[in-house]
Amino acid sequence: MQLISISVRGFRSLQDVGPVPVRRPTILTGPNDSGKSATIDALAFLLGTHPLTDEDRTFAPASGGDHAVSEVEARDLVERVETTWVEGEFRLSKKEESALGLPDMVRMRRIRNQESGVRLELLVDAPEDENLRDLEARSLADLKRIAGGHGVSAVADARSRSSWVTALDQFAATRPRTQAWIAASKDVSAALPKFLLFGDAESAEAAIKAALNSRYRAHLEDEDLKQRVRDLEAELGRRVREDAQGLVEHIQQRCPDLVRVDVEPNVSFTSGLRSTKLLLARTSGETVSLSTVGAGRNRRISLAVWEWASELLRRDAESHPSPDDQQHVVLAYDEPDTHLDYLQQRRVMALIREQCSVPGVSMVIATHSMNLIDGAAIEDIVHLRLEGERTRINRLLSDLDNDANGQYLADVAIALGLRNTVLLHERCFVGVEGVTEQLSFPMLFRLSTGRPVHAAGIVIVGCHNNEGALKFVGYLARSKRQVMLVIDADSRRNNKIFSDANLAKEGIDIVNHVRLLGTPDKEFECIFTNEQWCDVANLVWPRNDGKSWDLESVEPLRAGKFSTSLLNLFKEGSDIGPTSKASMMYEMARSLKTPAEVPAELRDTFLQLEKLAALDS
Repeated sequence: MQLISISVRGFRSLQDVGPVPVRRPTILTGPNDSGKSATIDALAFLLGTHPLTDEDRTFAPASGGDHAVSEVEARDLVERVETTWVEGEFRLSKKEESALGLPDMVRMRRIRNQESGVRLELLVDAPEDENLRDLEARSLADLKRIAGGHGVSAVADARSRSSWVTALDQFAATRPRTQAWIAASKDVSAALPKFLLFGDAESAEAAIKAALNSRYRAHLEDEDLKQRVRDLEAELGRRVREDAQGLVEHIQQRCPDLVRVDVEPNVSFTSGLRSTKLLLARTSGETVSLSTVGAGRNRRISLAVWEWASELLRRDAESHPSPDDQQHVVLAYDEPDTHLDYLQQRRVMALIREQCSVPGVSMVIATHSMNLIDGAAIEDIVHLRLEGERTRINRLLSDLDNDANGQYLADVAIALGLRNTVLLHERCFVGVEGVTEQLSFPMLFRLSTGRPVHAAGIVIVGCHNNEGALKFVGYLARSKRQVMLVIDADSRRNNKIFSDANLAKEGIDIVNHVRLLGTPDKEFECIFTNEQWCDVANLVWPRNDGKSWDLESVEPLRAGKFSTSLLNLFKEGSDIGPTSKASMMYEMARSLKTPAEVPAELRDTFLQLEKLAALDS
């Protein structure tokens, strides 16, 4: 059974969150206390390894009874929610479908409420009449009462629960049905994925136990050993029955009306290891547990344990090559590289990649690590944030688009070379037409403002006249990120990609998001003076004839496509002329020495970008 995603209600700050995908891996990131650890604990609760406490239940404002309460009173009138649940979407193997009688995709939740406590529930097609659900869990008296209310008789022995269950099941099949949550059977519960948490000493010992239990079961599959175990179980069962004979005789003496009394002990060695404990010896010979060593050593030893456990996971997967025979495992990491030096951090990343390659393994990682965040696929990043003490989530490049568009945007972001951490944390994105602006803007920005663009929290995204990149900028704008599109004024007139209609279609507000250079109808290169172009040309691309470039040779070019004419002038008139507009503009940016030399149009644009970045700081 493979876990696909989870949704959470009423668990700490996770008042209403989901679905959160469970992939290979899923990266949970966000500020401190935004709900990353809570999400991992909620996952553990669903899979049966986290016992829910009162502290796990979300606070909710109290009603205040029948009278209205003031805002001050409302802050004090808080109580825990009555119901907490974590729901998962699961994919079943063909073997599980057949054995459990379920479809290939199911929804299950572990729920805690005041009435029934904690239980695992399955969403199924069930009778509308709640009395006809969960029949296997009902007492004989309850079954008879329900049957009497519907005029149903037992199919055979009226003293047998199964007889009444069968009769009521047959009757329920004829009644109206609906989607409803019912208690999951023990077999369904046993098919849940295993959950293992990397972290403290307790989790390291849990990993040892889980890994050795897996090998324990594998050894029991050996036919020779299996027969010896059966013989030993039979012998132990015989001896325990002899021990119980005194109890049988005592009961028969006290209850002579009983026809027969038996005690049938069930002796089994197949349940696995009860516990494991990892003990360490200091150089003095003193034995200590993992929980008593320092944080750094604890993490290094835990990492070694998990590397070893990973090998056993892989060996177990290889011994069950069929997906139908594999028990899925969900691994969780909570800040895995904390207290580790760089070398150990690289070991963690290698371990994570190795574990994610094991069939049947899914993984969730809560982290601030730029290495881990940037090492994941962009569609596997889940960003958590707090709004009014409640966790909200968003997934990069997916919230406002369907899956196909989200994947398209992810591909564009990869092509643009944008790291996940940049998309998550930078404060302002500026879309430019292409490589010319990408090369020159950073130098011109630093000269104008006194600091690099990355220090200001600004990212330059090159559109390359590419509609996909423009869609990407539009996505950021629709996602309420701070965005500016800086384009040549003549591009608005000549290039339909930057038309009013096309920009509006992508969600780019022409007034608030667009800045034009070279107004009213010129281009980026036009905002630099003839003197500046002559100065840089004489410095970098001296003329072939030994003369100097002069204003009279540059000014006439402004009547047409200035950048193209200027490039041709310098390329043809100098043996070392520029090879492209980008290299020509790059040398212009390098040649300027003072902020005043940056054209006023550009300085004003950079000032606006700084203000936008400051809005999200």
